[in-house]
Amino acid sequence: MADPLWEPGLIVREGGADTELTVILLHGLGADMEDLAGIAEAMEGCRGVRWLFPNAPVRSVTLNGGARMRAWYDIYGFGGAAGEDGDGLTAMAGALGVLLAAERARSACPIVLGGFSQGGAMALYTALHARESVAGVLALSAYLPCKDLLPAAAADSPVIFMAHGTFDPIIPLDLARDGFGLLEDRGYRGLWREYAMGHTIIGEELADAERFLWATRATGRHGEGT
Repeated sequence: MADPLWEPGLIVREGGADTELTVILLHGLGADMEDLAGIAEAMEGCRGVRWLFPNAPVRSVTLNGGARMRAWYDIYGFGGAAGEDGDGLTAMAGALGVLLAAERARSACPIVLGGFSQGGAMALYTALHARESVAGVLALSAYLPCKDLLPAAAADSPVIFMAHGTFDPIIPLDLARDGFGLLEDRGYRGLWREYAMGHTIIGEELADAERFLWATRATGRHGEGT
């Protein structure tokens, strides 16, 4: 569905009168806003959460032979001399910043920005490189993009939850693990979890993510105590 604030489409699941947290989740490469929407129901304890599931724009993706699909930015490859779409990441972070600003204007609730695969990488870039103000980042089966440009953590940097499958065939475990290690080296606070799974989401992971969300809700802007 089209939305005046997010033209590519946006699903919103309201948290009710007792909303205490806003969570924005970005889908993976080639998927759409429906792909992660079931998480709102799967996390049965998250009753006071306002959920937003935006669509990525449709664009050509070099990694997939130039095929057009929903993507937050272009992907040339993983590792080596493939390079990264820094301009695309920056532009999309700016667009997501408008969505985040609208959410901050409508409510004082803490915001967690997250996503799966490319969506998780986009969330990390938006919160850390572009320094959009969020309380936490939820990066599932994702990687840290533009590692050489990662700024050092600041006092108001978000707390981070990164989780990955031990036999992920799409995004290598070591790529994600090394990214989290760099986050720690640069002073970011976070949690790292590994699960016996491929490039997917499982119940145990969702349970850990739900605990992270509520810890972030309880501590507000800085995510202290997680």
